[in-house]
Amino acid sequence: MICFTEIFRYYRDWLRVIACFFRTRFMSDIAKDLEIIALRSQLALVYQDILNKKVPKPKTTQSFREQWFFLSKLFPNWKSTLVIVKPETVINWHKKAFRLFWFLKSKKRGRPKISRATIAMIKRLYQENPLWSPERIHEQLISLGITDAPAPNTIAKYFPKIRKPPAEKRQQLWKTFLVNHRKDIWAMDFFIVPTLYFKVLYVLLIVSHDRRKIEYVAVTANPTSAWVAHQIREATPFGTNPEYCFCRRI
Repeated sequence: MICFTEIFRYYRDWLRVIACFFRTRFMSDIAKDLEIIALRSQLALVYQDILNKKVPKPKTTQSFREQWFFLSKLFPNWKSTLVIVKPETVINWHKKAFRLFWFLKSKKRGRPKISRATIAMIKRLYQENPLWSPERIHEQLISLGITDAPAPNTIAKYFPKIRKPPAEKRQQLWKTFLVNHRKDIWAMDFFIVPTLYFKVLYVLLIVSHDRRKIEYVAVTANPTSAWVAHQIREATPFGTNPEYCFCRRI
């Protein structure tokens, strides 16, 4: 019974919003302005009672959060009209909906697990053949009929760690290198931006290490290697390329 009640409330709120939308379409501008003033005066009174703790702060419903989610994308000045919640709260609702959408869309999270028998086989093959490379062990696992044979990079994780002796002359530290060459270093990386319909836009950002200056920005929905190479050419015209450029593996 509780489930049907929640469903009824959910659709009831949406029906009210749709009815108000069509009603205002046939109203004159003066009538709209007067109605806005009347509603804002009542809202100000309720908000004052909330600040004085005369009435508890209202709890938001799922339909209310979805309505503000769409309003934040369609209405440019939506932040100035917020009273009950903060703009950061509406943005967090969008992020939660985005994570829930991709969680439901994804089938399995992470890589498939490797069985203990396969791990024991990798260690035994390495002990019996210490000169074999991870690629050679990977081929041997496939020839033995193991269906969950991991990639060579994963196989190398199960090799015993052998520490190399320290060098006679200590090389330059990474921090020292960054300090000495910060004027000649650019950093390149991607970050994602979710859209209204839960699509993903990839933003390429190139930043100079010297003053944290943004050298180049580009946006795409399909970041191919050819597109990245073209953007790098656009970011470094007429020989303005830096001496060092660090980026994540794309």
